[in-house]
Amino acid sequence: VRGVVGLAPWCPPGDPVTQLAGRDVVLVHSNRDRMTSPQATQSLTARARRAGARTCMITVRGGDHAMIRRAPAWHHLATGLVTGLLGTGSLPGPVTAALGLPPTAEPTEGTLDLDRLRAERGSAGLQPSS
Repeated sequence: VRGVVGLAPWCPPGDPVTQLAGRDVVLVHSNRDRMTSPQATQSLTARARRAGARTCMITVRGGDHAMIRRAPAWHHLATGLVTGLLGTGSLPGPVTAALGLPPTAEPTEGTLDLDRLRAERGSAGLQPSS
């Protein structure tokens, strides 16, 4: 396993994270998710980083747990992240920077906003480059 892209994950406080050491882990969560906790996802990214994983969380403002609201944004983001982590595409600079944060970084330091990432990448958003 080279990396993990998790969409609206369920991350209970006691979930183990040691198996993520040495891996890139990008978790994506809506700020309006009422089924699973965005705060728990942010906490898991911080715990995994302290355990040796390279982590990042991306917030999708106005989305929902089912990923129906803003579905194209979720799809493009997931595709861009997977191809970036596999090395067949490029990750946005802020994602790369977040993955490089030290284990002691605050959880908010590794949390990014999808709309800001898309603005930085231009109108193509996070679609893989051809």
